[in-house]
Amino acid sequence: MIKYIEDNLTNNINMNELAKIVGISANSLQRIFAFITGITIKEYIKKRRLSRAFEEIKNTNIKIIDVAIKYQYNSTISFDRSFKKVFGITPIECREKNITYKQFPIITFKNEEEYQILNYKIEYLEETEIYYYKTETNKKIDLLYKIREIYNYLKENGIHEQLKKEEQYAISTYNNGKHCYMVGSKTKYTSNEKIKIPAGKYVVFEVGTREQKDIVNMENNIYSRWSQSTTINIDKDFSIEYYQGENCYIYLPIAN
Repeated sequence: MIKYIEDNLTNNINMNELAKIVGISANSLQRIFAFITGITIKEYIKKRRLSRAFEEIKNTNIKIIDVAIKYQYNSTISFDRSFKKVFGITPIECREKNITYKQFPIITFKNEEEYQILNYKIEYLEETEIYYYKTETNKKIDLLYKIREIYNYLKENGIHEQLKKEEQYAISTYNNGKHCYMVGSKTKYTSNEKIKIPAGKYVVFEVGTREQKDIVNMENNIYSRWSQSTTINIDKDFSIEYYQGENCYIYLPIAN
């Protein structure tokens, strides 16, 4: 049913058709959906449409009236009202101001999660040279262990405390069957190699802490929810963790 909704955001979505897909009555479907998610189906469809509209307003030159009609609004007045109620700004402000992107992602029906908005930005990065310490593995399942291993090495040798005082980076890559994780900064220490972070546009998510469990949780949200809900195409084989104070930001390159 969720896939059907996603495939038909620009079309009229009939509640009876959704109920037929699930195999229950329309009334039962609406009650069950609201009980599990805390949001009505109509509200979910509206927020998914507005999330798509948000991206199109920011990333294209399509007229706002055309975006409104595309996502089943009969007038710019009703579109503006709904848009501002959900995002706190008008569509024109969305296009003209440099603001954080907002998205209500595809719902996943995990009972422990609330259906919440995901915030992100799009930034342009200049080419940056980073000196790094590296660990790698052929199996992704071993990567977290390898990451803990390299951080233990950096802590034992007094390097981690030095990195925390600077702009610390961690770069993850997947290439030729190898998962690679690199930790470093713009400063060269003993026996570390160099990599260039390519210039370009990146999608940026703020984690809020620098704890690995919170970073992993954010990455899970990005790849299981956000990436399935957006029209932005990212390179999933390259990512950057940028540490600033006690905060971490995840940068994902936008594919050409």
